[in-house]
Amino acid sequence: MQWIDTIALDNWASLLNAREKLPAMVSDLIRATIVDASRFRFPNGEASQVRGWDGDLETEMAKGLVPEGKSKWEFGTGPGAKKADNDYNKRTGQTSDAEMAENTLVLVNLECWDTPAKKIPEWEDERRNEGKWKDVRYLDGSSLVHWLDDHPAIAARYARDVLKLAPKHDALSTDEYWEEFSTQYKPQLSEKLVIADRQQEADALIAKLLGQPESFMLGAETSEEVIAFAVAAIRRAEPSVRESLESRTLIVRTDAAARFLAMKSNMAFIATGTAESLAGMLSKNCPTLSAATGAQARRGPVLKRPTASGMVPGFIDMGLDHGQGYELAHRCGRSLTILKRLIKNAPVADPVWVGHATALKPALLAGGWSSDVPADCDVLKELGGYATYGMLEGILMPTLGMPDRPVDREAEVWQVRAPVDAFYFYGRQLTDDDLTRLRDAIVKVFGTQPEQPSREQKFNQARLASSDYSQWLRDGLALTLLIIASMHEVADLHVKGKSPQRYVDDVINALPEWGRLHHSIVRLGDQTALIAEAAPNPFLQALESMLAGAPEQLAQIFESEEKHFFGPSSPHVRFLWALETIAWDPRYLNRAAVVLAKLGQLDPEPESNHVNRPINSLRDILLGWAPNTYALQPQRIACLDAVLAECPEVGWQLLKKLLPSSMDSTTPTQHPKLRDLAPEKLEEITYGLVWDFETAVVERALAAAGDDEDRLGTFVNKIGKLQPLNRAKVLAHIDSYLVAHSVAEGNAIWHALKDEATRNEYFGGSDWALRGEELAAMKDLVERHRPTDPLVSDRHAFDDWTPHVGKYIPGAEVLDDSQNLRKDVLQRVLGRDGVPGILKLAKMVKLPELLGQTLGQIPCSLEQMFELMEGALDPNAPPSLAYYVSTHGFNRFGDQWMNRFQDRVLSQVPDNTAKAKLLLGWPSTRETWAYVEVLGGEVREQYWHHLSMLPIEGSVDDLLFAIDQYRSVGRDIEVLGWMQRRSKDVPSGLLMDMLASGVGQAAEGFERMGNMLPYYIGLALKELRTRSDVEKRQIANAEYAYLPLLRQEREPLVIYDLLASDPEMFVDVLSHVFRGKSAPADQILTEEAKARANTSYDLLSEFKIVPGLLDGKIDANMLSDWVKTVRVLAAAKDLVDIGDNRIGFVLAYAPQDVDEHFWPPSAVCKVIEAEASVQIESGLMIECFNKRGAYSKGINEGGEQEYQLATRYKAWADATLKYRRTSAMLTAISEDWTRSAERADVEAEKSKLKR
Repeated sequence: MQWIDTIALDNWASLLNAREKLPAMVSDLIRATIVDASRFRFPNGEASQVRGWDGDLETEMAKGLVPEGKSKWEFGTGPGAKKADNDYNKRTGQTSDAEMAENTLVLVNLECWDTPAKKIPEWEDERRNEGKWKDVRYLDGSSLVHWLDDHPAIAARYARDVLKLAPKHDALSTDEYWEEFSTQYKPQLSEKLVIADRQQEADALIAKLLGQPESFMLGAETSEEVIAFAVAAIRRAEPSVRESLESRTLIVRTDAAARFLAMKSNMAFIATGTAESLAGMLSKNCPTLSAATGAQARRGPVLKRPTASGMVPGFIDMGLDHGQGYELAHRCGRSLTILKRLIKNAPVADPVWVGHATALKPALLAGGWSSDVPADCDVLKELGGYATYGMLEGILMPTLGMPDRPVDREAEVWQVRAPVDAFYFYGRQLTDDDLTRLRDAIVKVFGTQPEQPSREQKFNQARLASSDYSQWLRDGLALTLLIIASMHEVADLHVKGKSPQRYVDDVINALPEWGRLHHSIVRLGDQTALIAEAAPNPFLQALESMLAGAPEQLAQIFESEEKHFFGPSSPHVRFLWALETIAWDPRYLNRAAVVLAKLGQLDPEPESNHVNRPINSLRDILLGWAPNTYALQPQRIACLDAVLAECPEVGWQLLKKLLPSSMDSTTPTQHPKLRDLAPEKLEEITYGLVWDFETAVVERALAAAGDDEDRLGTFVNKIGKLQPLNRAKVLAHIDSYLVAHSVAEGNAIWHALKDEATRNEYFGGSDWALRGEELAAMKDLVERHRPTDPLVSDRHAFDDWTPHVGKYIPGAEVLDDSQNLRKDVLQRVLGRDGVPGILKLAKMVKLPELLGQTLGQIPCSLEQMFELMEGALDPNAPPSLAYYVSTHGFNRFGDQWMNRFQDRVLSQVPDNTAKAKLLLGWPSTRETWAYVEVLGGEVREQYWHHLSMLPIEGSVDDLLFAIDQYRSVGRDIEVLGWMQRRSKDVPSGLLMDMLASGVGQAAEGFERMGNMLPYYIGLALKELRTRSDVEKRQIANAEYAYLPLLRQEREPLVIYDLLASDPEMFVDVLSHVFRGKSAPADQILTEEAKARANTSYDLLSEFKIVPGLLDGKIDANMLSDWVKTVRVLAAAKDLVDIGDNRIGFVLAYAPQDVDEHFWPPSAVCKVIEAEASVQIESGLMIECFNKRGAYSKGINEGGEQEYQLATRYKAWADATLKYRRTSAMLTAISEDWTRSAERADVEAEKSKLKR
């Protein structure tokens, strides 16, 4: 398809408007070609007739026909060298030498060059040789055609608007599409109406169209809505963006147009109609949006419907007033398709299927189903009053060929394509009998306790374990009920004797045990939120009744998270989503919030990391700066009061979560799917509203906190984030509390307030910090209530690892002077209060370890140190203090301390473990060990049991002595972790002994060393592999013993090499896992045998070294010998089949020979042919599938990856025809991958049907 050819340009040259329009066309082509023009002037229309250059351009880089740098453009008509010479001479004579030297002259002519004696390049060369212009270019009609071909969007526009020769189908520019679409409405549709309150989605779509080549989908009820939204987004974009996209975006409607455009680049496409099937081809070079509908748009991004209030500004743009627009938005259900029928500018034909609507009602009401599920088919049969389900399918099948079919079918799954728009046509035809049958179907589907399938029953993926009915039917019925409740006015539905909403309420109230047992709601499953949206009053009444009558039964909806590994699996999550949906409606906000609060009382894990908790839902609904309800702020505050009145404890937790926080965030709650609950005028969240809500929260929180110390502590942590007036209220409340609760050492609230004031002063230059009068007010409160005990001021050095001292200067080096600070404080306390002061301070501080560590830095006498030791042994002293005093005493006084330690200290300690712990900080030397030995065997044992270091800097003898002592108390495995720096000094025999003993100590090792244990074991084994005095078999045995810990070991294990070279060892390991064919099935295994079987199975699973493999090549003889020997040995142990199967497993990991163009390599092919074992081939085939491992796919990707694998294996099969069995095996693998690909295609299409 060529929009404009040379003939068309020749014809155009004879028209009067050519001189005016040509500059415009060339300027559009230039804009589409380059993006960096620093000067761009191309007057067109009447302005093209003024004096001066036709075009003046400057750009940095040359691209296409656009020259780099500065250029002057001259347009004209009249072909050949004569016209070119005239234009050249004229412009050359009028231009200064300096200007010509820095400009390229570009002559543009609509007509083709007609001087055969002199070609364009020859003419250009002659002009260049004159040396007057920087360069000279000549563009004739042929050049322009090629340029237009590169930019078909521009060509299409000029072909239609200027030359009047292009057809009005196949591919449209955005302007053409908008004119065609918007004029179907009266008054004409505005872009603002289409975008409405979906600007974020419009911006995301624009980014996609401007981005990298890719195919992406946007789903909606109809393709028109997708295309109209995309075009409206382009037309409302920033001028530069709009201009860029309009010049290169085409709406492609047919496969013929798509094929023509497939090789184009620097464009953007919107594919619809038969072009949708070629969206992937278009997307190879350009961003391509698929106008997806029905089955094509269920799992990807879906264009949400706008709110009625969001549509109003668009209606006002169209000339309607606010009230008319709001009413019309509700009447059309916020659907452009329905709106077109309400304000049509021309007759709008009904879909073809509307004439069959009566017969299609059962399918339309069901919404979706699986024909493979008998229970689904029974419901469809009953909905239509048919004798058999087949009668309904007989009616549906012909509709699949309709251009705008009402239902989609993918494999066994049926689904209504556009349920809301379909309801517009069939809703008014619903009879009382139809509605009665619908009610009975819903009660049957959602009110029946599912039966557990028997073991013999054929597996069916469509039938969920939790239901006898498919998810398709449950989704469809729930959505139909919601459509009746929320969209009945669109279809003018009337229900005899009641409103449609009352009908829906009655259907839900008819569910068995509704309002009595929580199972009645649990059975709603994934459709809970939809049904709650359809019938909010019955849903709330049911929960209110259960909470009032049997709350302990309702508490069963909270299942422990430990039972589930993936996702929101506890039933309570669906209850929360349903209540979040209801809470958007101001009429039900209070009731929904109170129910959530009462569920919060039942929640066993309210502070769980699982964010779906009742308290979090409440917080997100009422959050002042981003509420998830349409209720206005006064009602939200009243709702908060209702929660506090009904559930004070949950109310307090809610208040805490509503107080402002740093880096605060929120997650949108579940939003209604169809109901438009937004008010006519949305509440604008202003700073004033947010601050007023904060005030309401603070006032209620202070009242709830009262004199509770823990609760008041919450305010201290939040005080810097409050507004000044609220901060003053909090400080006044704390002031009153401190007056009434004054103690000499200061209470927790005073200390917290002091720490917060210090922190703000230290970070005074930060945006968040309080300063000036606000900080002064806090510091004044701290000082007025400062406790009388001077130790209160001293403890701050030991309450934090990095106490806030001085001022923090951003960008400056932070000097940690905390050690000197602590030293100075302890010296001051010791000088002022003596040893009792130190001991008292140790009991007061938050981190007594810091105090203990600093004791060694202050000068004190031996007597003072023993006095400290005596005080540290007090049961009320911090447990770590005695250790630090003992350590510092030895370090400072050495033998004096040691010689008197028994009489002064140990004699006062009756417990031998406590005695041993006091010595753990002494140097790890022979002298210390001798001292420990004198204290007796039990003290010695406890010492070595609790010590956790080796004499790394000591002699080899000291090292080996310490290792021996640790081994004597069963700590071999820990020594393996400590000895890495000295592992070379440990004899091989001792290393092997420790590894052998450590196997039984693995549990204790994990407790002490955690996840580092496997790393330490791996290092020990790595060291052994370097030793020449250790046999490989010994190392392999050690590796086998620790195999469960070595799953992540990257070093190659010796045991794998042995398995590849020792068939007997391989079969021995095989026999650990599998019993012989004739072994009794009821054979009882010991726990040791079970553990060995598990380890051996892991070993076999990781053994992937092909015997005979060396430097990427496989020795065929070595491999053959290994396989034959394994088969003989396995047969002797009655393991023929499984032995062959595991041989195939290993062969599957043979690397491809670089000198061969097929796989497996010829050495493996020869083994397959020689052994002719079905089990070897089966094992290899199975592992070819399994070794694919984890993989990822895009949404609805289908079987493309599997098709590629099938193609690869088929190519190998064709290349190995001389190996008959191997080729047949590879063909079978290829066919299996093809079947997998076909299944993936089907699943992808079924997945697209999901809503």
